[in-house]
Amino acid sequence: MEEIKVKSSKAPPEVKHWHEFFLKEKQETPKRIEDAAKHLATMISISLTIFLAIGKSSFEEIEKSLLLKSAVISWIFSLLLSFFVLFPWPYRYIKDSAKEMREVHEKIVRDKYRILIFSCLLFLYALVVVVILFLF
Repeated sequence: MEEIKVKSSKAPPEVKHWHEFFLKEKQETPKRIEDAAKHLATMISISLTIFLAIGKSSFEEIEKSLLLKSAVISWIFSLLLSFFVLFPWPYRYIKDSAKEMREVHEKIVRDKYRILIFSCLLFLYALVVVVILFLF
């Protein structure tokens, strides 16, 4: 049996810094997703307030139009989902296992990202419906 010799060398400082940068970015992903959810919740709240402050006629229109009702409901669910992204979730993991912690981190990122995307889609649907109904 032949011995296999592997030659290796230390990574250059630039490569090491890039690895550290990407590791740090990956670790901060949940925080950035939560920041995006905060901004989305603010936009949703402001736009819903503007819509409802346009006048009392908006309430009458909501009662008449099923499509407008669905837009308002989507708006509200979008706001709730954006808050849900911010809510801390209990995850179970083994504290001494780096692999387990990484898997839990990836699950947190995946779940929060999906909820944020769904919240954005509901908000966009509501905006499109309201704009179409009130402009045309």
